[in-house]
This record gives sequence, C-alpha cells and structure tokens, in this order.
Amino acid sequence: MKKYLLVILFALCGTAAFAQLTKENDFGINKLKLEFRTDFDCFSENSNLKSGFTGKYLNFIIAGDINDKLFYAYRQRINKVQNMAQFFDATDYLYLGWRITDRISLTAGKEVIAMGGIEYDLAPIDVYFHSLFWDNFNCYRFGTNLVYTTKDESNIFTFQFTNSPYTSDIYDGLYNYSLHWRANFKHFSPVCSVNMYEYKKGSFLNVIALGTGYKFGILEGYLDFANRAHGEQESFFFKDITAIARIGLNFMNEDLQIYVKGGCDMNDAQPIDVHFAQIYDFTVLPGCDVKFYGGGFEYYPIRGRNDLRIHAFFAVSDVKRSMELVTIPVTGDDGQPTTIQVLNKNEDDCLSYQFNIGLTWRLNYLDK
Repeated sequence: MKKYLLVILFALCGTAAFAQLTKENDFGINKLKLEFRTDFDCFSENSNLKSGFTGKYLNFIIAGDINDKLFYAYRQRINKVQNMAQFFDATDYLYLGWRITDRISLTAGKEVIAMGGIEYDLAPIDVYFHSLFWDNFNCYRFGTNLVYTTKDESNIFTFQFTNSPYTSDIYDGLYNYSLHWRANFKHFSPVCSVNMYEYKKGSFLNVIALGTGYKFGILEGYLDFANRAHGEQESFFFKDITAIARIGLNFMNEDLQIYVKGGCDMNDAQPIDVHFAQIYDFTVLPGCDVKFYGGGFEYYPIRGRNDLRIHAFFAVSDVKRSMELVTIPVTGDDGQPTTIQVLNKNEDDCLSYQFNIGLTWRLNYLDK
C-alpha cells in the first residue's frame, strides 16, 4: 500500500509540473484538479443512532488535447483503490478521443454508461442523498462512444457500445447498447436515453431514461424518470421505475442554493418469489418500494468560484418493501453441499433519517 501511495504522489507531482509547462506554452492540458469531500453523518434507524466523520471522495481529474484531433479525459477515485491490481476498478473514466470532423468524434477506453437523468449525470461528489437505482447501478465500463454535435452545439447525440453494467467478468460477452441525447436550451437542459443492458446472453434490461434540468431566474432544479423493462414481462411501462424531482432557489449571485428533493424506486414487474436466475433488474429488485425526500443547502464562500463548498441536508428514507439477495447453503444434485442466491423480503416498514454536514474543496490547478 505504501508503494501504491508513492506511485500516486509521484504521478500527481509529475502532472503538476507538466501542467506548469502547459500554462506557459499551451501544450495540451486543459483541466487539472484534485477534489475532496469530508462529511459528518448522523443516521437514525429503528431507534438506533449512528454518527461520525468520514471522507466521502478523493478524486484526481485531468483532461486536455494531444493535438487538434486527439483529446483525452481521466478521473480516478483515489479513495476507492485497494491495491494496484484493482486500480481500474476505481477509475471512473479514462478515454482517448478522435475528432473525425468538427461535428463527429470517437472515444475509446473506460466510459461513463450513457444513460439519461440529471441525478445520474451529476458527478458522485455532487450528489448527497439519492435513489436506490443510483446507489446500485455500476456506471463505468470499457467500450466506445460515437458522438455527433449539431452545428449550433445545442444538441449532442451519442451512440455507445460497451461491456454490460450487469457483468462482473469482462469476457462474459455481455454488452450495453445506448443512444443518448443531451441538449441545452434557454430554460431547459434535457439528458435522455434509450438503453439495452444485456444481463445474460441474448436477454436485455431495456431502459428509457428521461431527465431535464430547468432554470427560471433564481428558480432551478430537475425532473427525472426512468422506466426499466424486459421484453417478456406482462406490462412494459410503469412497473419498474425510478422518479425524482428537485427544486432549488439561488441567492447571492448563485453562491447559495436552498433546495428540496424527493423520489421513489418501485419494482412490481416480477413476483417476489421469482428465482434468482429469472430476475430482470438487479438494481431495484422485484418487490422493492422505497421513497426518499429531504432538503438542504449549498454555499460557496469564495464569491463566483467553486473551489470551496459547504453543504448540509436532512433526508428521510421510507421503505415499505425492501428486498435483498442472500446466499443460503443447500445440497446439490450430486449430494455435495453448495450455495444458492435467493430473494429475501423484509416484512417490516422502515423509516430512517439522515443528517449530514460537509465540506468540499477543489484544487483547480488548471481549468481553461
């Protein structure tokens, strides 16, 4: 572990030195930053109270141009790395891009799964309390993007082909096919997609993810809706969903925002006694019914800059039905002991509360 930390230290120092040259000669690094968030968390669930200080994120970010045709972007979540063999597991994205024309580009490497929704689109360090789907979805996979930007640059269309987010083995031959649209209009900024996630050979979880941010003067926020379905289920729409709404008010030239937010995750697409091998959606399991809501604030004390941020929020999670996969011992057909995974239902309603206050700082060493 000490050797690993030294590797990171030398890499950061070397990159910072190179960035100094970039400042002087415009060689190619456009962005170089280190960001960190630390929180004080207090949880209350079923009369049990837990609290403590924690570090949530430690991210290293670099992006830039090799020349007028080639570009790159890289974000590493340093706090997630356990050892060098698992280094790429903590890499959010790392890709090389080629500007084929002024409007068309191609990227290859580790990509962010191209799915719609504003909550999903935000960097994890900027999400405080969230949906069950957000928490369980594995959103970083190796693959490629083909991107088209309209002439006025208000619309960006992406076709993506990557490994499936529902596979743990990169050689399973399971893939993700996504068509993604991002736009920027006067009052609205849609981020929408249709996705096909292969979870076993020839079987797909189909997702329609619709989200839009909105801004009217000091009022801003977003609305998200995601519909997940398998082609074999009885009803394609509104059985397995996530819905989220956030509304905020900006003050002090947008250095202070106060907001409220709420949402739900529900999956009635399959019965709760479905066999493990027949489950369509592993992010929101069959039988789940979860609602969450709360509010808070963000404050940037350095006027007009995001280098330092103070946040606080209070959130409630209302679980009517929670499901989990559990491993149980059984006797196999050959008479030998083995294990299987089954759905386990929590019969009791659960109302939990969370209070959080925290600090985020960003070392924006270079940001062109």
